[in-house]
Amino acid sequence: MSARSRLALKDEELGKRDDDWRPRHMHTQSPSIAPYLPWRWRKKRLLIVVALVLVIWALHYVPGGLTLGGRQEQVSFAGNNIPTYRVHEGYDAVRAREPKGAPPRDESEDAEEDPAVKQYYNGMVRFYRLGATLQKISRTMGTYPQNRNVLFVASSLKSLANLIPMACEMARLDRNYVHIAVFGRSPLSLEELMEMNGVTYESCTAYWHDARGDYAEFSSDARAESAVRGAIKHIQDYMHPQAIIMDDSKREEAYFTRAMRFKADALDKPLIEIPSGKYENWLWMTKLSAASLVHWHKPVIDIVIQAPTESSGSLIRLLQSLTNADYSGLKMPRLTIELPSKIEHFLQKYLEVNFQWPPGKYSGRDPSLLTVRHRIPSSRLSTEMASLRFVESFYPSKKLDHYLLVLSPQVELSPLFLQYLHYTLLEYRYQGPYASSGSENLIGISLDVPTSSLNGKADFAVPKVSNMSYGKFEEEEQVNMEDPAPFLYQGPTSTATLMFGDKWMELHDFLSWRVKATHAGKAMKTNKFVSERQPSWAEFLLELMWARNWFVLHPASAFVTVHNEMAQLPEEFLRTPQDSKSTDTPITPAHPEEEPYLLSAEQPVLTDHLEADPSRNLMPLHQMLPFSGELQEPAQLPAVAFNGGFSQMYTLGDQIEDYVTQFRKSFGGCQGEAVTRPRIIEAGKTDDLFCLEGQEMKFVGEYQSVEDTDEQVAQAILDSTIDYSDEDEESTSTIGVTQAVTSTKAAKAKDIGPEEVEVPETIPKGTSDD
Repeated sequence: MSARSRLALKDEELGKRDDDWRPRHMHTQSPSIAPYLPWRWRKKRLLIVVALVLVIWALHYVPGGLTLGGRQEQVSFAGNNIPTYRVHEGYDAVRAREPKGAPPRDESEDAEEDPAVKQYYNGMVRFYRLGATLQKISRTMGTYPQNRNVLFVASSLKSLANLIPMACEMARLDRNYVHIAVFGRSPLSLEELMEMNGVTYESCTAYWHDARGDYAEFSSDARAESAVRGAIKHIQDYMHPQAIIMDDSKREEAYFTRAMRFKADALDKPLIEIPSGKYENWLWMTKLSAASLVHWHKPVIDIVIQAPTESSGSLIRLLQSLTNADYSGLKMPRLTIELPSKIEHFLQKYLEVNFQWPPGKYSGRDPSLLTVRHRIPSSRLSTEMASLRFVESFYPSKKLDHYLLVLSPQVELSPLFLQYLHYTLLEYRYQGPYASSGSENLIGISLDVPTSSLNGKADFAVPKVSNMSYGKFEEEEQVNMEDPAPFLYQGPTSTATLMFGDKWMELHDFLSWRVKATHAGKAMKTNKFVSERQPSWAEFLLELMWARNWFVLHPASAFVTVHNEMAQLPEEFLRTPQDSKSTDTPITPAHPEEEPYLLSAEQPVLTDHLEADPSRNLMPLHQMLPFSGELQEPAQLPAVAFNGGFSQMYTLGDQIEDYVTQFRKSFGGCQGEAVTRPRIIEAGKTDDLFCLEGQEMKFVGEYQSVEDTDEQVAQAILDSTIDYSDEDEESTSTIGVTQAVTSTKAAKAKDIGPEEVEVPETIPKGTSDD
């Protein structure tokens, strides 16, 4: 009932019926109401337009979408309940101005709190200065997960001063897009901080970002930590840094370290902490690309030391040099010591009382990483058994990230040996699609420079810079072309060499086939090529290196000192007095079926090794290396053949086919066309070198893998659904032929060296053509 009818009922004097006030039906409405109906629809459309304008305005003035989308950054301290603080979800970066002065205190705070405490504010965090710089880095491709961005972060002013020289040096080299983000509570502006550290935008081409929130100077630790997490979230959205670099956690603010470690772990980013006081020593890191730095924590190294009998003095010296080495900021290697059957008393006491691994100052960081093994006394070992025993002592858990460092007890290590290995591994093994040319042919990295040839009958000639093919050094005027250069060696060394895990796995497979061929009587017995001053497994590794065109990378100057006064021969090559009586006939081994080589009765003669200059250990790594510490591509380094001749990597690779043919015939048990027919080479396998009973031989053009079959089935299904015309089929066929010819020409061009050189013969001595 309408209000007007209710008034009529209350007024008894009107005498009107309520029915007189009922509204008429719509079809009886007065025509005067009709003009108002279109206005309703115009009003709705107007409201929709206004709403759209408001949405566009909001999107335009939110600075690059700096928002956490309603997420909250929870702060926690070792299980304590800490309140939650939100980061502001968007604001006008142009018109909004950062508030000045101190924020108001919360009335709910404890009245007994000391008013002199400056860090008290726990309000919402807003970033007034971060959005503008993040919007300017679009050219760095920061919205893509893979890019060239590297981020340096600091909250302490001292830490910022420590990192600026490294960041500016990396920016100068121009391999990466370098960013410096400033956090913390300092009230100084970004320009004031740069002026205080003596840098300008022109002198340091890195991108600078002020990642401090509002009221940073007055923020509590919990709010400051929340601000760091929120800023890193925004940085991740716009930059996607491949690696984050900060100062030593001992020098940084505790809340900052907690936040950075939390966010780095959550975002799966490597957080690299530069050791305190090692900033100049770590300048080599600035020469790495972002593609390498993203794998900073992946390499895992196992050290294996095989100690011969009566080698206690040299072994203790080696262990002492390991203890004194610098492992700051790097992953500690694991250590395995294989003791001889007879252990001297003072060596056993040293291991029990004086030796600790990791060393004392690093022991709190890692659990015990030491393994000690003892060999049981037995009869004289054959070269086969000695090789199997050592090769079996290591097997990688991750073939692309696990490495074996073989050390002879004769050596004394440079304190920077691990930095050098880490540097070269990241440069040559972890560049992904940007890998250096020739890095796939590396089997390991040596810390030593040979002084004699593999057979021990001639001195080793160290290559010079003038023997290199080309490189970045050509732009450097200060390079002396007569200086020693890093080089590749087509031969193994057991003094101090880091072996790659995937290549060591392939050596396992090769030894299993090689031993089968020997026991089946399919392999010829020949004279050893490698001197008996090296352990027996080096001969097997040399055969595999020849067949696969593998090389060991050697430095221009050694990172070890090889002492001569305590040198010993491997146990499997020690001669008995009875053996020494006859020097005309080879030794008759105790187990002939286990001896794949002919051993000379003549006792090997130990030669002196050139000892390294100990003063080199006092220099930073980038000063110890040539070319100002920049690593050159393996393909441009001089390649030394097994006989000592200089050549190039791809030129020596041309001889692989001839050697593989000879190996199959002499050691692999192959006959007829199986000797020369091309075989399929599977990753990690070496069965293509052998033709033994019951073995499935996979020839090129005949064998079809499961993957290839699946691809052909998929292609057949695709072809059945597409109707190609005759013209299209002919065109597609022509394109395929053209691509095949082009690929063949490119492959041949790649294998041709930069210049014609005399290629040394790659057939090992003692092999037969019969």
